[in-house]
Amino acid sequence: MAGNSLQIDDDYCKTMGDYFVQEGNEIEGFISEYVVILERIKSNAIIKGDVANALGSYIEYTKKLKGKISGISTASKQQTGKFLASVDNADQYLF
Repeated sequence: MAGNSLQIDDDYCKTMGDYFVQEGNEIEGFISEYVVILERIKSNAIIKGDVANALGSYIEYTKKLKGKISGISTASKQQTGKFLASVDNADQYLF
């Protein structure tokens, strides 16, 4: 039978916030490596023509991803902190 209590594991929430930041940093690293690989392809393999132009555009759009993922992951950690603070604030009125 389900109870009427809600239990929130603060440590788990904080750990997940840290996990999101770590994963975001790792994805940022992957994006940086990907851009380097694409630029190497453009300079060594696909040098001119329509495909080279399309690849150049693709590289420019891929560069725009840099910094976005880490920003999102950092924001998720901040949201986790705000959530815990809100629960703690509401808790003081319940007990």
